Amino acid sequence: MVLALSGAVVYQSPEQIPGAVRAAIVRWAPEAILLDLADVTVLDAAGIAALLDSHRTAGWGGISFALINVGSFVMAQLREVGVASFIRAQPPAGAHQAVDA
Repeated sequence: MVLALSGAVVYQSPEQIPGAVRAAIVRWAPEAILLDLADVTVLDAAGIAALLDSHRTAGWGGISFALINVGSFVMAQLREVGVASFIRAQPPAGAHQAVDA
């Protein structure tokens, strides 16, 4: 199951993401949930917390969870706060990500 997010994922709507993940689990019982962040421009603390809550919810259901099409700015945000170390986050196909030396 792919859920696409767009715009700024910020304080105004932090419950929408985990709510959509829970609804997808209840309605479709998917084997995996992929959050497509291709159109996400920025995450604030509440947005990152929403991703963590979604990851936890999927894990409780035994469902694989990953972030896909993560742009370089958002990927840098995820790395900076340590989220990318335990939530699988993939850049868009063919994108080149900077490698830490």
